Amino acid sequence: MKIRRVLAVMAVMVLTSTAVSAQLFRSTKIPKVLQARFVSGDPVWRELPVRADFQKNYDKIWQTAVNTILEHNFDIATMDKDSGYFRTLPNAKIVSVGTNWVYKVQISIKLVSTPGDPKATPPVPTTVDKVRLQVSGEVTNVDVRGVVRANYLGYDQVLLDSLFQDLQAKLGGA
Repeated sequence: MKIRRVLAVMAVMVLTSTAVSAQLFRSTKIPKVLQARFVSGDPVWRELPVRADFQKNYDKIWQTAVNTILEHNFDIATMDKDSGYFRTLPNAKIVSVGTNWVYKVQISIKLVSTPGDPKATPPVPTTVDKVRLQVSGEVTNVDVRGVVRANYLGYDQVLLDSLFQDLQAKLGGA
C-alpha cells in the first residue's frame, strides 16, 4: 500500500514539473517560421578543409573566422586563440517567432591544426587542416506566467549553411 502511495506521489510530481512535462508531453509544435530551418536533435559539426595556400597562416585563418562570425551580427562569448576555439553569445535576433516563443542561436568554431615546431631549422609553422563549425539552437515556449510549455534543442540548418558557404568562399578549397 505504501509503495502505491509513493508511486502516485512521484507520478504527480513528475507530471506537475513544468520542465519535465514540457519534454514528455509536447503538445506545442515548433512555430511555422522555424520549421524550414530548425532541426531538432543534437547539433552537428560541419568541417571545412582549408585551402593549401592558407594552411600555414594560422593568424589569418583565425581572424577570418572571427570576422565572419562578427559580420553575421554575433557577439563573442569566449575565445582561446591558442586552442583554436571560440563560441558566441546566444543570439535571439535571428528570427522573430512571436510573443510567447524565444529562439536563440549560438555558434562554435574550432580550428583543427597540426602543431608546428618553432625550434626546428627552419621553423615549422602550425598548419590548420580544417575549420569545424556548429550552429546550435533552442526554441522555447513560455506562457504568460513564465512557465516553460515546450523546449526544443537542435540546430539552425539555414544559418549553418550560410556560414559554411561564407567561410568556404574565404578559406576553403575548390
